[in-house]
Amino acid sequence: MLVFVGPSAALGGATAASDAVTWTRTHTHAHVPWRAVYRREMHATEAVDITLTLKLRNADLLERSVRAITSPGDPRYHHWLSREEILANHAPTPDRVRAVTNYLERAGFTDISVAANRMLIGAHGNAASVRRAFRSRMVQFERDGRLGIANVTDAQIPLNLSDVVLAVLGLQTLDTMHPMYIPATEVQLTGSVHGLSPTQLPIAYDAAGLPSATSVTVGIITEGNMTQPLADLLQFQSQNALPALMPTVITVGRAGRDTSGTAEWDLDSQTIQAMAGGQVAQMIWYAARSLSDGDITAAINRAVSDNAAAIINISLGECETVASKDGAMVSDDQSFMVAIAQGQTFAVAAGDSGSNECAAQGESAGAAYPASSPYVIAVGGTSLYTDSNANYGGEVVWNNSYGSSGGSPSTVESQPAWQMGVVPGSFRGVPDIAFDADPASGAIIIVNGASAQYGGTSLAAPIFVGAYARIQTANNARLGFPASWIYKYGAQQAQPFHDVTSGSNGAYSAAPGWDYTTGFGSFDVAGATAFTLTSTAVSVSPTTVAPGASVTLTATVTGNAPTGTVQFQVNGAALGAPATLNGGIATLTTALPGSAGTDLISATYGGDLYNAGSVSATPFVVSIGVPPVATLPMLPQWAAWLLASILLVTAAKHGTG
Repeated sequence: MLVFVGPSAALGGATAASDAVTWTRTHTHAHVPWRAVYRREMHATEAVDITLTLKLRNADLLERSVRAITSPGDPRYHHWLSREEILANHAPTPDRVRAVTNYLERAGFTDISVAANRMLIGAHGNAASVRRAFRSRMVQFERDGRLGIANVTDAQIPLNLSDVVLAVLGLQTLDTMHPMYIPATEVQLTGSVHGLSPTQLPIAYDAAGLPSATSVTVGIITEGNMTQPLADLLQFQSQNALPALMPTVITVGRAGRDTSGTAEWDLDSQTIQAMAGGQVAQMIWYAARSLSDGDITAAINRAVSDNAAAIINISLGECETVASKDGAMVSDDQSFMVAIAQGQTFAVAAGDSGSNECAAQGESAGAAYPASSPYVIAVGGTSLYTDSNANYGGEVVWNNSYGSSGGSPSTVESQPAWQMGVVPGSFRGVPDIAFDADPASGAIIIVNGASAQYGGTSLAAPIFVGAYARIQTANNARLGFPASWIYKYGAQQAQPFHDVTSGSNGAYSAAPGWDYTTGFGSFDVAGATAFTLTSTAVSVSPTTVAPGASVTLTATVTGNAPTGTVQFQVNGAALGAPATLNGGIATLTTALPGSAGTDLISATYGGDLYNAGSVSATPFVVSIGVPPVATLPMLPQWAAWLLASILLVTAAKHGTG
């Protein structure tokens, strides 16, 4: 914490009655770009666009909610949080957001906008307003002929805003995200390692027999102008007789003009559609203005705020130390954690530079970010062998003249719980799984209207996205973040996994089980789908009862050693508390609430980390009898005569009286 007294503090407007302001650091630290040449100090009036990220409220409560939502047997298991619940319980309050926007206005920022989930604030300013608001000295640098800016001092804020401001993105623009695609030198159609149409990838990974992902919405984080990728996708659909699928393009912030990433968005969208079986419920492209960390963070946050896509692809990355220094890491990790709470999954390309994705930054080690986030699925790369009919023939670690599968320990991110006991050390290990990424065995797609062959982990990530969309459709459910499922069955070396045991990515070699080259390898999609499928059957004893009598309801759940709870229903309404499974069976003894007639009994299994939920297919019918009419017992004949005599005498007395 620093104390600064002077005229520039008063310009910040942090206090009304004093020119003394207590400052504290944000998560945006000083950034001096590697191998960049200092040019000059920024002029006061030179433009700077910022993205201010705000802190989650009740973050510890959200973490507990995530644990509950992903814990079998917990009553809240798979009860995803809604956008409204996030706003009510975890987003910054409107008054705290207003305090920040007022502060920015007093510092000279304009065009101030607040994200729908109140997690980001965008603003337009200049070097002088940055200096007033954040005490950051702004400098212009040049590297490889490209000019950019950077804050050479930490970004600070007044102490009275420290409970809400997390980081200030946009203060450095020289180090940015980059696509993870690599073009092949030519289209290769022959040999054991050869190019494949994306429509052949479901054959290679045994997904072709599954239903198309018609119930799942997928998202893609993109950047720049989407005109050509849209045209290429339509051409790809026409040439491969696929259903027409027009993505929804959501421009995040101001529209970008960049077209350099066309091949990337072509690779992502065409691979996902083909791997998903030709159709998804909806495909949404979240188009950032640029590849700067601030703009990509805004696109990620929009996908989370919308909560429309169950699975979102990110084929971008940068050295994780850059993301850590400028605040992108803490900002995006917040969004990714909210995504898990909502039942969303982000799949991220692990990188194409082998065991050190940070070499270009002069670092001796480091993984790519956001692949190193503990809140995403990191997808590495293999070289895929197939025959002329695209049948699977094996995989090795991708490592050749084109590049190599990204994989290593993170130097920044801590190890998540689901990696403990599997991944050595205490840092996040990358990747989790891997699919085809070698340009030599890459996808033959349409780029700028012509066929071209591409690889890179930018191919591997969308293969997984399409596969997981298909798995979710087969289970008729939003399955949520699959890390625990992957690590349970991967560690068992279960049958569907293609454990890659040959090759290296530089410092690390493939071995049985999980490793830093390909994680647990790829998997047979149909086999993996079977791992998550369950069925639920219900029975009642006795089947005919009197009103108010007790019955015993029994639900039998089949799957992969299912745990968790079953909710019984009568005529569609919940009956009693959820019953806990024991050996795949849950029971409940209770009285049915209905009157005479029939009741329909059903059961819903909530699922667990490794089994999808299911509902009993046919309701069980229970008959409730009519209440018996009370009758007198039969009397002996002598008693009947005596009773009749008494009645006659009584009647006579009443008649003469």
